[in-house]
Amino acid sequence: MDKQQPPCPHCGYHPGPDRAPDPGRTPDPGNGRVEDWRSVLGQDFARTTARQRRRGLAVMLVCCVALVPWIAFLAETLPVHYESRQWRLAWVGFDIALLAALAATAWAGWRRRQLIVPFALASAVLLLCDAWFDVMLAWGTDDLRWSLASAVLVELPLAGLLLNRVRVIMRMTLKVYWHRAGLPGDPPPLHRARLFSATVDHHPS
Repeated sequence: MDKQQPPCPHCGYHPGPDRAPDPGRTPDPGNGRVEDWRSVLGQDFARTTARQRRRGLAVMLVCCVALVPWIAFLAETLPVHYESRQWRLAWVGFDIALLAALAATAWAGWRRRQLIVPFALASAVLLLCDAWFDVMLAWGTDDLRWSLASAVLVELPLAGLLLNRVRVIMRMTLKVYWHRAGLPGDPPPLHRARLFSATVDHHPS
């Protein structure tokens, strides 16, 4: 006897034992109807996403290759000491951006929106940058201990909390998708999980 999967606690969908799972087709939890992603997203979706993926990978590769000599150039030419004429504006503007990212994250969490993922990621990155520049720019000065305390007690823990929250949300989303698609077993770890659109790319129209 085939082992049936338990109903999904989020969507209520229960795949039948005679239904073969198809990553490109999503069951409708309301009436058991199987929805073909390609019919919803359009016939050109697979070709468009594949083309955009190739372009994006090419851009990222060029950026990585270009950054290597640029980093070496900066390491050899940048001065150890530099006097800035917009020091106040730089830090105030940075903190305004951090405030906006944190506020957007709080709003998305309050409204339970998926947008919390990019907002939380942006906030975490800004917090890490804040800790890095605070410590590096205060190195060798009397302000170093305050910068270290701020980084260790506030910025780094908060960034870690946000990143972990993003991991939990992405993992939950993957589990719901996995169950709705009727796929067997448990979903793979996040570092091995494919993009949702990748399942459509392998089903040519």
